This record gives sequence, C-alpha cells and structure tokens, in this order.
Amino acid sequence: MKNILIVLFSIFSLSTFGQQIVTVKLHSIVGYEDYESFAHMSIQKLKLVLNSEKFKQKVLTRKFTKTKGMSNQEIYDLIIKSHEVQGLGGYDNVVDLRIRTLTLEKDGEKWMKNCEPNSWAGTIGIDGQGDGVTAICPQRLKMWSEKNDYGSLAGHYAHEYMHILGFSHSGLNKRKSLVYKIGDIVEEVINEGL
Repeated sequence: MKNILIVLFSIFSLSTFGQQIVTVKLHSIVGYEDYESFAHMSIQKLKLVLNSEKFKQKVLTRKFTKTKGMSNQEIYDLIIKSHEVQGLGGYDNVVDLRIRTLTLEKDGEKWMKNCEPNSWAGTIGIDGQGDGVTAICPQRLKMWSEKNDYGSLAGHYAHEYMHILGFSHSGLNKRKSLVYKIGDIVEEVINEGL
C-alpha cells in the first residue's frame, strides 16, 4: 500500500495536479567551452520555473505589450505547449533549445561590437534570425558564470525562446513587451528561490 501511495504522489507531482508539464531539451550547444555546466544548471532552473505556480501566477497577472492580441491565459498556455514556429522545432510540451555563442565569423563585426559591455546597443544575444538557435554574447556568458547568475542566463533563454514562439519587441517601450517581461519573470522566480 505504501508503494502505491508513493507512485500516486509521484504521478500527481509530475503532472502538477492536472497541469501539463513542460520539459526543456538541449539539442545543441556550441562555443560555450568552460561554461557548459553553467548552461546546463541554468536550463534545469528554467524547467523548474516554467512548471512552477509562481511563474504561472506572474504570467497571468502581469501587463504586457506586443502580445499579438493574446490574453495572459493564452500566452501561458502557449508557453507550456512549447510549439516552436521558428527553427527545427521538436515535440509539443518541450522547449527545444539550440544554443551557441555569437562569433565574428558567423555574426559579423556589427554584432560583436554590439556585444561589448558598454556598447550603445547593450546586446545580450540574438534569437537566431529564424533558425531557432539562441545565441549569447560571450562576454555576458562569462560575466554571469563568474557570478553564478543562473537567473540571468535562464531569463535570456526565455526571452529568446519567446522570439522562437513568434513574438517580437520593436519600438521605444520594448522593455514592456511580452518577450522582455517573460525573461524578467524567469529571472525573478529564480532569484526569489524556487
């Protein structure tokens, strides 16, 4: 009887009481070198956040711009469904991540200058311009790793993933856009403690 109760509890825990569980799958990682374990830990934290009640409540109650007319509930459901519209995709309910660092050879001088910590652009990374690959400035990756700042890296992945789901952030108030705010929420939840 005790074993049956443990199995039942495990099933309920994994399904978050009827809610669909989203997993995060890392398909490829390029250029991270000494920072791969930091990336893996940030990805594990991202998975925990996406399946948390805190994340759900923050998404359902925040105000966003650039939502393509979707309600907060529809946005939350879309994130949990995780059906990518850019790149190779994968399976629903799986955040399919393909990550790399920005490089001069692949991204060009303009992006590398934008990556400089004191640049006017303040670039952290790019969403891969439709290929579904999330790229990060190597300077940010190094800085966050040295501080064990898992929240910032997981928030970056969430931000870029919202692009892969089809959302954008142009204009003067881009910090209020759904793309930025979802990244901020992920970072917040990690920093508040899971």
